[in-house]
Amino acid sequence: MSTEVGQRSEGARRFAALGFIALVTTISAWSHADTLSNVKSRGEFLVGHRESSSPFSYIDPSGNAVGYSVDLCLRIFEQVKTELKRSDLKVKFVPLKPADRIGAVKEGRVDVECGSTTNTVARQKDVAFSYTTFMAGARVLAKKTSGLKTLESLRGKNVVVTEKTTTADLVKKMVAERNLGINVVFAKDHAEAFRQLDSGAAVAVVNDDALLVGLVAKSSTPDAYDFIDKYLSVEPYGIMYRKDDPAFAKVVDTALANLFSTGQIKAIYAKWFEAGSFKLAMNQYMKENIRLPNKYGVQ
Repeated sequence: MSTEVGQRSEGARRFAALGFIALVTTISAWSHADTLSNVKSRGEFLVGHRESSSPFSYIDPSGNAVGYSVDLCLRIFEQVKTELKRSDLKVKFVPLKPADRIGAVKEGRVDVECGSTTNTVARQKDVAFSYTTFMAGARVLAKKTSGLKTLESLRGKNVVVTEKTTTADLVKKMVAERNLGINVVFAKDHAEAFRQLDSGAAVAVVNDDALLVGLVAKSSTPDAYDFIDKYLSVEPYGIMYRKDDPAFAKVVDTALANLFSTGQIKAIYAKWFEAGSFKLAMNQYMKENIRLPNKYGVQ
């Protein structure tokens, strides 16, 4: 065999190998992005939920996954059943931690993630988000007896945040840029973060206002806490699902758009945020999102 012929043969083999790899990659991408087919074949809709993100997604005393975001995901589940014409579909709840929620969505361990996840530009590289379902803002919570009033008064003190969250990133950046001298400590979830505040291990906790409202409302002394200083950020929450899946995205959009256009979202909101003693009125940002649904992510 001549050198020229050998080179052509080697080139052909490499070209075929690259084509095969591309085909496998494409098939893999298709298989991971066809949520409706996966749901239909397994007969179950996998709802990822949080265990202590009250009132969005948490475990109630009976051991059930409940909350504002869970209710929205159950509406999506009903839309999936309609789309697939499968009234026999079951829903399976899968508990998730902040650290593994994005991976669970990307790997197909859940079909949707129903928690308190902020839609960010960085996260959009890995997952897709629904229309904004809630507008929260990060705030600092402390005991009233602490006498703390400003961020500067936290200098040299322990302040707790939940790991692997946008709030944790925000606080670390803010402390460094403003030279606040705050000792930032991390908790594995929101409940643990609040326990550190309650026990005195930390003088304050930073989290989204709605999450803090839920934690305070469930505490034994809800009147003992209050927010200090101003909002630190604005956080648009959304329901996560796999990227590059237009058929499933349409189902998610349809379910939420129906809730918004009919006004049913207001009743669901009132159920979780306006029924208890520690109320959180719907802010203007959320009202605007209902009127003009969007998927804007923050940096």
